[in-house]
Amino acid sequence: MEKVHRNSEIAEMIPFDLSEKLLLFPVRHHSPVCSYQLVRTINEYRPDIILIEGPENANGLIPVLTDDNTKLPSAVYYYYKDTKKLVSENAEDYKCYYPFLYSSPEYNAMKQAKMLGIPAEFIDLPYCDILINTAEKKGLRKNTEKHSYADDSHLTQSKFYEKICEETNVRSFDEFWEKYFEISGIFLTPEKFVKQLHTYCIITRLETSEEEMKADGTLARESHMAQRITEAMEKYEKVLVVTGGFHSMGIYNLISGGKIKPPRLRKIPENLHGCYPMAYSYESADALHGYASGMSFPYFYDMVTNRLLESDSPENVYNNLTLDLLVKTAKQTNKKDIPVSIADVTSAKTLMDGLASLRGSRECGMYELYDGVTSTFIKGEKTVSSSLPLDILRRLATGKDVGFIGDKTHVPPLITDFEEQSKKFRLKIKDVMPNDIEVPLFTTQKGMELSRFLHRMEFLETDFARMKKGPDLHNNKGRSRVREEWRYRRSPNVDASLIDHTTDGFTIEEACSTMAVKKLHGEMRCESAAQVAVDCFLMGITLKKTELDLIDEILTADGDFFSVGNGLRYFEMLYSLQSLYGFTDVSALDYIRQCFEKLIISLPSMANVASERAEELISVIKIMYGITGNILTSELPVLEQALITMAQSADKEPSVYGAVSGLLYAVEPSHRTDAENAMRGYLTGTAEIQKKGAEFLKGLFCTARDIILSDDSFLQMTDKLITEMEYNDFLEILPSMKLAFSYFTPSEIQDTAKSVAELHSVAKKDILDTRAVDENLFVFGEELDREICKIIGV
Repeated sequence: MEKVHRNSEIAEMIPFDLSEKLLLFPVRHHSPVCSYQLVRTINEYRPDIILIEGPENANGLIPVLTDDNTKLPSAVYYYYKDTKKLVSENAEDYKCYYPFLYSSPEYNAMKQAKMLGIPAEFIDLPYCDILINTAEKKGLRKNTEKHSYADDSHLTQSKFYEKICEETNVRSFDEFWEKYFEISGIFLTPEKFVKQLHTYCIITRLETSEEEMKADGTLARESHMAQRITEAMEKYEKVLVVTGGFHSMGIYNLISGGKIKPPRLRKIPENLHGCYPMAYSYESADALHGYASGMSFPYFYDMVTNRLLESDSPENVYNNLTLDLLVKTAKQTNKKDIPVSIADVTSAKTLMDGLASLRGSRECGMYELYDGVTSTFIKGEKTVSSSLPLDILRRLATGKDVGFIGDKTHVPPLITDFEEQSKKFRLKIKDVMPNDIEVPLFTTQKGMELSRFLHRMEFLETDFARMKKGPDLHNNKGRSRVREEWRYRRSPNVDASLIDHTTDGFTIEEACSTMAVKKLHGEMRCESAAQVAVDCFLMGITLKKTELDLIDEILTADGDFFSVGNGLRYFEMLYSLQSLYGFTDVSALDYIRQCFEKLIISLPSMANVASERAEELISVIKIMYGITGNILTSELPVLEQALITMAQSADKEPSVYGAVSGLLYAVEPSHRTDAENAMRGYLTGTAEIQKKGAEFLKGLFCTARDIILSDDSFLQMTDKLITEMEYNDFLEILPSMKLAFSYFTPSEIQDTAKSVAELHSVAKKDILDTRAVDENLFVFGEELDREICKIIGV
C-alpha cells in the first residue's frame, strides 16, 4: 500500500494517538479490514463511548441490531413524508436503507460497545434533515431506484481512483481495494492502516469541490456530527468516532477550528417520519445488484470478517477461504453435469497462487479465484452456457441468506403478521431465491386461505408474490381453473412495503381493508370501483355498508358508458363466483341491476360509435345479453327493443351492426331475414360499402356464428363478397375476414370448409390442406414477370 501515494505527510493531517481524548477512525462501509482494525483499535484505545456515523433518530434501534438473536444481514429502514414541502414542492415520500453485515465496521463498533458495557450512539442528522439539506438529484435525492444511507461513491468514483487503477494495472476499484487494503491491510498495525486509509480519503476529498459537498449534504452532516462529537468530549474522557473515511478530514477541521455551525433541526410530526429495523439480504447488499456502497461478494467478505475476528493471526485467512470457495464451486458445477476434475481444481489453485505472486498480493483474493476458475473450469470459448462455473462462484460468494430481527419490540406489526402467516403456510421466506407453490382453491380451506394471503400481499404492492397461472378475474380469463400457481420471494422491498403500510393496520388483512377504502374514496369511475370489489373478493375481505354505499354513489355519478359497461362485467363475474367461493356478500346483484339500467338507456345512441371502440362496445352488449339469459331474465324484451332501435339507426358502425344483428337472431330467429337483407345491401353497394361488409361479418360471427351453418345463404353471400372484390380491396379487408372466422371452433371450420368446397366443386382437402403461397413470394413473382416482359419487349 505504500506505493499508492508517496506523500506520507498527508496522513499526518489527522493524528492517530491512543492517548488523546478523541480518536477518529475512518472506514469504508462493509469492509472486513476496517472491521478487523477497528476492533483491534477499540481493544487498545478502550474508549468510554463510541460514536458512529448514522442518522441519530435510530439510536433506539442499536440494542435491536446487536441483539443476540438478530441475524445479519439486517438494515434500518428510514422514511419521510414531505407533506410540508420542506424538501421540494412535489411533496414526495422518501425512503432509504442503512444495511448492516458482519463485515460492517459500524455493526462491529456497536457489538464491541455492548461487550465493553459502554454506550454507542449514531451522530448524523436525522434522515429527513439530510434530505432537507441536500440539493435535488444529489446525495440521497439522486434519481435511483433504491437509496442507501451508506454511500461510498466519493471513494469509489473519484479521479484519484482512476489514476491509481491505471498506475497499478487493476481492472476495477474493488480489485484495487482488495489488493491494497483488504489483504495488505490486515498485516499492518492499526495506526499504519488508518494512516494509509486517511491518505487515500484525504486525496479523494481534495479533488471534490466544496460546492459539490454542500449540494449532496456532506457539509451539513459533518457540521452536525462535529457538534455531537464536541458534546460527547465534554462528558467522556475518551471518545472513539467511526465515520466514512471521506468525512474524517472535514470533521477534524471543524472540531480543531472550533467554529461549528450545525444546521437547524426541523420539528417533524412523528407520523411523517420514522425508522424501523428490518431483515435484509446478501443479494441486496451486493454491489453487482445495484447497491452503490456495497462490496461485491458480500457473503465471502462476511466469512473473511468472522475468520479474522476469531483467529489469533490473519495469516492464510484469504488463502483458506478462497480455496474453500473453489472446492464448493467445483462440487456445484459437477452437480450441473459440467465435469470438473481434481486436476482442474489443482490447476486453478496453482494459477491463483501464481497470479497473486505476479500481482504482488500477499494472498489469493476473490479476483485471483475468479480468474483461476475462468481459466481452468471453462472449456473452450467462454459463452453463456460454458460460463456456468462463474455464475455458481458468484452466487456462492454473494450469498442467498435473509437476515432476521431477534428483538421484535420495534418491528412493525405488519411484518410480524407477515412472518407468522408465512410460517403458518410453510412459505420459505428465509431464502432469497424465488420459490414456486401450487394453491388448490376448493379442496381444502387452507388452500383458500393461502390464496387470499398471497392476493393480499399483491394488493399491497409488496412484490412478494406473482401468480403464474390461475383464474385471472381482472381480465376475466381462466375462471374455470381450480388451482393457482404462484412464485414468491422475500426481498428487502417486501419488508419496506409493509413498513410503508404500518399506519394502515396491525395485520395484513386490516391493511388491505384500509387500502381498499382509500382506493374507493379516490375513485370516480364505476369500472375502477368494481375492480376494487374484485380485489376484495380475491382477498376474502367483506366490504362494510359504508363502502358498499360509496360504490353505489360512484356508479350513480359515472356517466361514461364504457366505464359502467366494464363495471357490469366485473359485477356479473363476482355474482357468478361468490357462491362457488363461499362468499356471503350479495351486493353484486344490486350493482348489476343498476349498471344494466344505466346502459340500456344509452345503448341506442351508441350505434355509430367510433370504429376504434366498436369491439369494446360489442363486448358490453354481449355481457348485457348474457345477463338477461340467467340473472335479469325479465329485461330481455327491453334489451331486444334497444337492439332493434340500434339496427334501425340511419348511421351505424358496421361491426356493431353485425353484432347487434347476430344477437337479435339469437333472441328471435325471425330476425335472420333482417341480417340477410343487411348483408345484401353491403354486397350491392360501392367498393367502399363492400369493404364495410367484411366488418359487418366480423361483428355478426362474433355473436351468432351459427348463422352461417344453418343454411348456405350467408356462406354464398360471403363467397360473393370475397370473389368479386378487387385484389387490392381484398387485401384491405383480409384482416377483418381473418378475425371474423377466428370465432369458429375447429369442427365448425371443418363444416364450413366442406360447404365452401361443394360451392366451388372441389375436394375439402384442397381447401384445408393446400399450402398457402407466401405473399412476399407472390409479390416477388409479379416483379420478376414484369422484368422479364421488359427484356423480351412484351
